[in-house]
Amino acid sequence: MSFAVDFAVANDWGTGFTANMSITNNDTSNLNGWMLEFDAPFEIANIWDAEIVSHQGTHYIVRNLSHNSTITVGTSVSFGFNGGPGNITNPPSSYILNGQSLSMPTVLPSLTINDVTITEGNSGTLLATFEVKLSKASLDTVTVQYGTANGTATGGSDYTATSGTITFAPGQTSKIITVPIKGDLLNEVNETFTVNLSNPSKATIADAQGIATIIDNDPIPSFAINDVTISEGNSGTKNAIFTVNLSAASGKTTTVNFATTNGTATAGSDYTARSGTLTFAPGETTKTITVPIIGDTVVESNETFTLNLSGATNATISDSQGVATITNDDLTPGLPQLSINDVTKIEGDSGTTNATFTVRLSAASTQTITVNFATANATATAGSDYTSKSGTLTFTPGQTSKTVSVAIKGDLLNEDNETFKVILSNAINAAIADNEGIATITDNDPIPSFTIGDVTLTEGNSGTTNAIFTVSLSSASGRATSVNFATANGTAIAGSDYTATSGTLTFNPGEISKTISVAVIGDTLQESNETFTVNLSNPTNATITDSQGIGTITDNDLPLPGTFNYGEALQKSILFYEAQRSGDLPTTNRLPWRGDSALNDGADVGRNLSGGYYDAGDHVKFAFPMTSSMTMLSWGAVEYRNGYQQSGQLPYILDAIKWGTDYILKSHVTDSNGTKEFWGQVGQGNIDHAYWGSPESMTMVRPSFKIDRQNPGSDLAGEAAASLAAASIVFRQTDSAYADTLLQNAVQLYNFADTYRGKYSDSIPDAANYYNSWSGYNDELVWGATWLYKATGNTSYLNKAESYYQQYIGGLGNGWTQSWDDKSYGAAILLSQSTANVKYRNDVEGWLNHWSDTSGNGITYTSGGLAWLSQWGSLRYSATTAFLAGVYSDTVNDYSDRYANFAEGQIDYILGDNPNNFSYMVGFGDDYPLNPHHRAASGTTNVNDPITNHHTLYGALVGGPASANDSDYQDVRNDYIRNEVALDYNAGFTGALARMYDTFGGEPLSVIPETTIGFVTP
Repeated sequence: MSFAVDFAVANDWGTGFTANMSITNNDTSNLNGWMLEFDAPFEIANIWDAEIVSHQGTHYIVRNLSHNSTITVGTSVSFGFNGGPGNITNPPSSYILNGQSLSMPTVLPSLTINDVTITEGNSGTLLATFEVKLSKASLDTVTVQYGTANGTATGGSDYTATSGTITFAPGQTSKIITVPIKGDLLNEVNETFTVNLSNPSKATIADAQGIATIIDNDPIPSFAINDVTISEGNSGTKNAIFTVNLSAASGKTTTVNFATTNGTATAGSDYTARSGTLTFAPGETTKTITVPIIGDTVVESNETFTLNLSGATNATISDSQGVATITNDDLTPGLPQLSINDVTKIEGDSGTTNATFTVRLSAASTQTITVNFATANATATAGSDYTSKSGTLTFTPGQTSKTVSVAIKGDLLNEDNETFKVILSNAINAAIADNEGIATITDNDPIPSFTIGDVTLTEGNSGTTNAIFTVSLSSASGRATSVNFATANGTAIAGSDYTATSGTLTFNPGEISKTISVAVIGDTLQESNETFTVNLSNPTNATITDSQGIGTITDNDLPLPGTFNYGEALQKSILFYEAQRSGDLPTTNRLPWRGDSALNDGADVGRNLSGGYYDAGDHVKFAFPMTSSMTMLSWGAVEYRNGYQQSGQLPYILDAIKWGTDYILKSHVTDSNGTKEFWGQVGQGNIDHAYWGSPESMTMVRPSFKIDRQNPGSDLAGEAAASLAAASIVFRQTDSAYADTLLQNAVQLYNFADTYRGKYSDSIPDAANYYNSWSGYNDELVWGATWLYKATGNTSYLNKAESYYQQYIGGLGNGWTQSWDDKSYGAAILLSQSTANVKYRNDVEGWLNHWSDTSGNGITYTSGGLAWLSQWGSLRYSATTAFLAGVYSDTVNDYSDRYANFAEGQIDYILGDNPNNFSYMVGFGDDYPLNPHHRAASGTTNVNDPITNHHTLYGALVGGPASANDSDYQDVRNDYIRNEVALDYNAGFTGALARMYDTFGGEPLSVIPETTIGFVTP
């Protein structure tokens, strides 16, 4: 008998947990009917997909249900349960299946290690941090050994070798290994080493090797060669030895080519030509080149040749030419000898300075001696580098020295050192021993640097438009300079948004600007602005001070169905919830005209029930619409989190949801059996409605009302469970501990709702006057179970939701929609997302087809395009249905964008795309309601006060037209049919606006009057 049993904890909140068990058939025949025994160090509270046959002490016997009695070969069945206490460290043991003992399951978690990239630094050490992860938490202690291994990086010189053992305590899934990286000043290739995992205990290894890449950050070194002076000798050869230096030791092998070139000295007769390649091993900084000098007895001038460097690899060349001067040592008998010296002069930045040559006579003569002189170009050019000069020097008897001054012209060009000559000729009464004086003009100008500008370009709708990047040299150079360039993706992608390009820019001497053209591809897609970069690298004869030009492609495509700033609308819709806050307000509240209020709520029953949200324009806290609104806000954040993130509104929607869920948690009271009571209302409707004034000034009695086991409220508890489960999904990414708390309370509330059946409005009669549960509680049982399935993945909740949907709902009425009371429409969409059952899709699409039918056979439409359902707060139904239609279109199905177009059209109608060009969102657009039915915003103590509201209730959605007539609206404060505002009005509307932003974009405002946004004084 070959079967395996696996136990896994799906969620553990400390006081309890959810777990799943599976039985896998690895045998050769099917198993028809099964009974599993095991010992468990916990108590099972409730079980699904199996039933408990016996429970004695720690020993359980469970068996199959009818739907999962057969386990075919190669398949498995599973069941789940809730148990307690939590913090599970030991799994069940002693499995017996159909009377036969099974070995313990051995499904081990797997270990992986990530790769790391780190810049080495110039000194000291930096830490490369590797993360070793366990694929799932284990109930056993898991260990694994690790050790570093050389790649191209070497332990000791590049990093510190390390090894050891990592230990994961039960429940831990992540550990860190740190390896010190040693900084140096060597220019070298990027290097790698590895951290290898081995010898795991209680786990397997899925990825055994983490690769560390050490990015080199040291500048490339440069080659320079010196000058040499040597006397020629009378015979044989002597060696002129040139020294080639590297400016700094390199970690790479560097090479440079060399070759001699004739000056006045000629290869073959004066010296032996040499060429070749010098190779510097890593760490070497100096090499020599030997050039044989051929001796003779010919009286001649001093002569020169050069040794030139070129073709450097892994280095640059800062001084490419070494000048060798062969000094003549042969004399003409009987005549004094003339010679001229060499001169070195710094050129200067402007004007002229003199290079002064001295012509000397070897001995005084009794005769007059003359000699001609003239300048001659070498690498320096007469006119631009120096002023040419010629003439005759006359030595009177007894004189032995004369000077020749040549004007050197200063400039700002970075260039090689340059040379020219003064040549002696036609001596009378003397011989010329050295006929050539060499002047070296030493350059004193800094090496220029490259920069590249940024470019902003509108993309266009078709074809291509060129983004022109300008690359500038900080100053003109006397040398040819070059730099490589290449594009790189940012949020813009080569091929679809722009055409990738790369190459080399070459600046001739004197040039300081070049351009790079990048073709930007036009389209008609509405999208965010996108960026790419053009990066400079590998300069020659220059440096780089700004290596990256950013190309910003400005989108010019407008959304077809909408013409509004959806970022602003979304921002203000969330702001409305800050106006509705009750309790001790945080310093982050952005409405200075709101303060602390109702701090003693719950004092009448000995509980702290401060906080939460006021329902509408009044100050009652009705938990039923409040929890429904939190569910809808969370649903919008689940589906369109990207829209909230990109618009910068994610922190604010999270804050808005948490303000509500914190209050829901505060209202939930438990004991050892789960939910004991839930506080469903604070404030009494008739007392509250008799007061018109700010919540900060309230003095009336505010009684508290609850549901409990004797006075149940399955609808309220089921909706509260849905709101906490939905919010747990939202907060799972940012605050997992809070998400766990929400989910634990959601499970308890749902169990209470399902166990103690009844309508909350029967248990809280005052609520029945305002928020009566007309649809009953069955829709909330489906709704809550579906959200719990989405939050936990526990199929028992999905099975329950489907069963209750078929049993209690059966289908959707086309003539109604999602509201604070009826959740069947949203539940059907969630079930369409979660299952392949076409029943739910048919129900949803029949309903949405009715709402999007403008032919007269569907929902009633105004002539301006509003889908109108009911008199009181008509726009909330249109906005909520638009949200649900958008979600269904985006996540399940749509036909030629029918549902998406409907959703977008309704939201645009609300924002002002209507026959009256009127925005039904307070504070949005040019024409909007000034007098919404709202006590705090009115700033008055009389609802009929003729003055305009003191405060702008930003983002509030008013009720809207009271009939299917676009003009049946009046901006009158006491008209609570048309001009009321409420939590549930904005809940679906906010999610729909997040979708509009996600689709079409827009920019939230940086300044909003009478708020702290932009720090405007109210």
